[in-house]
Amino acid sequence: MMTKDKIWEGLLFRLIMGILVPVFLAFLCMGCILFLNVDIGNFHFASVKGIWLDSVNELGAASLKDSANHVNKLGEKLIQQQAEDVARQLEIYIKSFRRAMPAERLFAHSDATLTEILTQKVGETGYIVVCDNNNIIRYHPDPEFMNSDATKLYDKLGPSFVKIVNAAIAGAGAGGYYEWTDTSGKTRGKYLWITPVKGTNFSIAATAWTEEFSKPSRAIEARISDLTRTYSAQHNKKFALLIYVLIAIFLILFAVIYVYCFWVIRPIRRLSEAADTISMGDLNASIDVKARGEVLILAQSIERMRASIKIAIDRLKKKR
Repeated sequence: MMTKDKIWEGLLFRLIMGILVPVFLAFLCMGCILFLNVDIGNFHFASVKGIWLDSVNELGAASLKDSANHVNKLGEKLIQQQAEDVARQLEIYIKSFRRAMPAERLFAHSDATLTEILTQKVGETGYIVVCDNNNIIRYHPDPEFMNSDATKLYDKLGPSFVKIVNAAIAGAGAGGYYEWTDTSGKTRGKYLWITPVKGTNFSIAATAWTEEFSKPSRAIEARISDLTRTYSAQHNKKFALLIYVLIAIFLILFAVIYVYCFWVIRPIRRLSEAADTISMGDLNASIDVKARGEVLILAQSIERMRASIKIAIDRLKKKR
């Protein structure tokens, strides 16, 4: 009598595994390509998801950097322009006097026009400073610095400030960034532009906190960060949906493979049952198997064997 094999030893199981394992490995490789990032020493493998996220982050960082540079350049240009405008206004004001006036008297008297020129704000909290060619501060919004030697500030403001001043002395105008420590001890960056007043021995310095014209950059940074997070969240949702689709496809493939393998094995099982019936002495069992190819040849062979055995037995019975 035919014995039934364990399910993992049967042809159906082997056939399913023979088809399913390569499919599973293909899906596994696809999943690694899509989702797995590998960093081993100098070896780096970036998944499709990782490449996309890196691209989004790089694009955001590049956009932020370009935006910040443009905004900073615009702020620098505005400060430079205001310094030159004040220098031109002071030039016209000084030329309006018929005779030269000493600097001490020029900046000490309370002339409304001069006060209006010198007290123009640079940005929100920036201000105008006037120095002469001897580095004496002739005007400063803080009375403590009036008529003081600007070179005494060099140690406090550092080499960046000195570099700007020396460049302004050597040329028509110069600007740059330096650090300023306020009364609370907080150090912040400032931008300074120095331009000479034509026809005089004075120079105009316009300075403002860099954080003033970097405010739009921070707003742009927040906006880009929000967009990056939004796109990343949408991207993750799409990849999660892709995972579900791949799992669904794999399950459908498994069902299709199982049905196909069962359909292939079914004729062989029927032949096995028929052969088992013949071996038990039932020589009238019919071999009714619809198949093609090798299975059909096997069915025909079993049928010929059944017929031959039956004929042989019938002959033996007649001889008796």
